[in-house]
Amino acid sequence: MLDDKVKAIITKKLAEWEGEALNADKLGELRELITKKTGKHKFLPYTNLKKWIREVKKEMRATHTVGAKKKTTESEAEAQVATAPSPRPVHTEELPQKTVMSPFADRVYFQNLAYEVGSMRRTLERISKQLDELENQLKEFRESKESK
Repeated sequence: MLDDKVKAIITKKLAEWEGEALNADKLGELRELITKKTGKHKFLPYTNLKKWIREVKKEMRATHTVGAKKKTTESEAEAQVATAPSPRPVHTEELPQKTVMSPFADRVYFQNLAYEVGSMRRTLERISKQLDELENQLKEFRESKESK
């Protein structure tokens, strides 16, 4: 779901900010950087940005643990070859579990969407009113210029 460019940007910034707490300033900086580099997500809500950060952190942890598992598995295999074979089971990778959204989470998600749509509608109405006012000012300006 998450764009590779966005993942790369978030990963780079998280590595840069490692050990530091994420505050509103850093989230704003990250949002501006994503908008500037991708040309998309001009009105990116902080909630979505935080979800993306969590997703990237989860992937970073998964790749880190998989790499660590591979290293330990290789060292265990070398140790087993050096000694007599042991009856230990071989490490198998666990299948990722599907996340199931609860009805409550669905309801909250749709409420958030409804709020976002409502705020967009109000913004568009405000812009429309401003455009009407500008149009009237232009008409008045033209009429006053023509009468002179």
